[in-house]
Amino acid sequence: MRVGVIGLGTLGRPIAERLLGAGYRTAVYDVREQPVAELAALGAHACGAPAGVARDSEIIISLVSDAAQTAAIVAGAGGILETLNPGTIFATGSTLGPGPVQHIARQIAARDGVTLDMPISGGIIAAREGTLSLMVGGDVAVLERAQPVLQVFARDITHTGDIGSGQAAKLAHQLVFSVNVMALLEGLSLGVAGGVTPEAMKQVLRQGLANSTVLQVWHDLGPRWKGMLAPSPPGAPLPNMRKDLHLVLELAAELGIPLPVVTHASQIADAGKATGHDDPLL
Repeated sequence: MRVGVIGLGTLGRPIAERLLGAGYRTAVYDVREQPVAELAALGAHACGAPAGVARDSEIIISLVSDAAQTAAIVAGAGGILETLNPGTIFATGSTLGPGPVQHIARQIAARDGVTLDMPISGGIIAAREGTLSLMVGGDVAVLERAQPVLQVFARDITHTGDIGSGQAAKLAHQLVFSVNVMALLEGLSLGVAGGVTPEAMKQVLRQGLANSTVLQVWHDLGPRWKGMLAPSPPGAPLPNMRKDLHLVLELAAELGIPLPVVTHASQIADAGKATGHDDPLL
């Protein structure tokens, strides 16, 4: 299959590199010229707009930041709807929420394309190693057709149901993940304040029921997550963790599901008051 990747950031770039390494003809686009040029040097087909990617692809993997950017690359000027080939699979790996991805799926279907609601978990290390986890909503037959491409960068691929269910699964995952990060920071802060060294405290947690994947990769990804919990300048875009918590609460409100723990956690995160986020020892 001819593959396209739109959005060459934390996940998009290593995914594109793996696809090129596996021998796939890969078209790429990003609003930034540098990652496009660097991937072109590795053999990718550089495109000046999402429409160029759509013209050259049988499956398009979208990895832009949010629902607004996804809507723009799909239906905006130079968007993929301008050149989408019949039968093309649009697989959105972004965390958007069920409503936006369902709307996009209808737009794609109107041009005889098909959509996979495919949010991703695992982070940059898993993207480089090809061990990402995908939560996929959509037609099973479409997923089977895309499977050889997806297995280049994903180890775990779970079909969750119809379009929108992948988003619901991802948001439920992000709820647990985000609270885990914040609970780990508070636990480390409490132990250190009580006279335990950070490494000893982490070892205690690793050996007990409080152990988690978050703790296992803390050395590599903890600084990134702590940065997402630091205070943001007024008007700055929300970091992904906090954006996802907002999407969690929006979906919960739509479904009538009370989530008191994550409601409080989101307020703490937005206030930049997550304990320990500014302590380099943690």
